[in-house]
Parts: sequence; structure tokens; C-alpha cells
Amino acid sequence: MERWLVKNKEQADFFIRFIKQEVEEGRERYYSVVRANRTNKQSNALHLLFRQMAEELNAAGYTRPHPWGKMEIPYSEVAVKEIFYLPIIDKVFGKQHSSDLNTKELSESVDILLDALAQNTGIAMQMPQQVSNISLGGSQ
Repeated sequence: MERWLVKNKEQADFFIRFIKQEVEEGRERYYSVVRANRTNKQSNALHLLFRQMAEELNAAGYTRPHPWGKMEIPYSEVAVKEIFYLPIIDKVFGKQHSSDLNTKELSESVDILLDALAQNTGIAMQMPQQVSNISLGGSQ
């Protein structure tokens, strides 16, 4: 998947040239317009946290039942987001997608998630060290 952040006229002109070139070369594409509420670094930090949470849950022996039978499924990045995180942002902020959160809401939702993880499993986590210099908080 390609993503383009267009913040000024020069970037918009470049993106338009890209689209025209794709059409001239016969490549069909779908384009979506998404409001940029947070940075790619913030998004990457959030998904790294989901992956690390899945690893910690699996290492601690937590699994979830498979809907087809008596089989247990390990946690994944997607499962952590869908099972634990999305219900938080729905209940607290009335939003269905993490991309709809501003940076302040994103930071608050991560704090709620980490607190709930610690209270319910005893697993204490912080934002990953690799992204500790990335602020999830602040206003937009």
C-alpha cells in the first residue's frame, strides 16, 4: 500500500503528476482521501505496541477460543487492536477507528489500554523503547 501525505501545493502537484502517470501507463488504482489526524510515527508506535502486547499475552499463556471448536488461538497485533483497543475508543470517545483520534485522545486511549492490561493480567507494559521519543500526546 502506498500512502501520500499532501501538506502543500508542491506535494499536491507531485501527487497529481503521479496519478496522471499511473493512468497513462494503464495502471488502475483506488484512491482514498483520509484526514491526517496523527503522524505515521504515532501510528507505527501504536501498532508496535499492539504487536508487543500480543507477544506478552502469548508468553504469559493467554489465548482466545477459536469459534469453530475446542482450539485456542494465540493473540496477534490485529486481535489486540480489535478485541481490546477498539472497544476502548468506542466507549470513551465514540469513535470507531483509531485514525479518527487526535493525538490527545490517542495518548489517553493508550494509557487506558495499558492500565487495563496491567489490572486484568498483571502484565505491566509501557510504550516500546524504540518509540519512546515519539509523543503520543499533545494537541493538534
